[in-house]
Amino acid sequence: MKHVNILLALILALSLFTLPASADEPGRTSGPEQSEFGQGGYSFGGAVSRFYLSPAFGSGIFEKNAAGDRSGLLYGVDLGYERDEWIGLQAGYAYLPDRKMSIYSLGARFAYNTDPFVYYISTGAGLYHTKNAGNQFGLAPGAGIDILVNERIRVGLNYKHDFIFTDPATTHVDRIYAGLKFYF
Repeated sequence: MKHVNILLALILALSLFTLPASADEPGRTSGPEQSEFGQGGYSFGGAVSRFYLSPAFGSGIFEKNAAGDRSGLLYGVDLGYERDEWIGLQAGYAYLPDRKMSIYSLGARFAYNTDPFVYYISTGAGLYHTKNAGNQFGLAPGAGIDILVNERIRVGLNYKHDFIFTDPATTHVDRIYAGLKFYF
């Protein structure tokens, strides 16, 4: 029963998130000169909702008392859906080859656009899989900045701090990476 409730809540959230946004088409105003009555509006603007793919490359830095090397290579990819240019859902995969750690994540992203920069914060939950330790659960808040190259491409610098909940204590990982974001 618990799984059914979670599944229904997820379906409801996704269906509300993907509803089309509608607005009047830009047109002429019918009021007196310099009035704001009527349709009005702008004939330009960004996409209301769209998908993106974002490959990334960077480094994972572990806390000082972690076993093995303190930092290592990181690469991954995110697939996301952005709604109204400020809120989005994002699923991701990252791999740290030095630790043989795979990170599967799902979360939300909130952006603020000031052309040509886009600032954002994110929150996510994930499954951290290593060959030796098995699976652990973790949370990963983050922040970043993207630079608009054109309407469909952005270049960005991202940071996430992972709290991996292991049996004896919590492991901390800082992920710093650069990436491209392709909108379609």
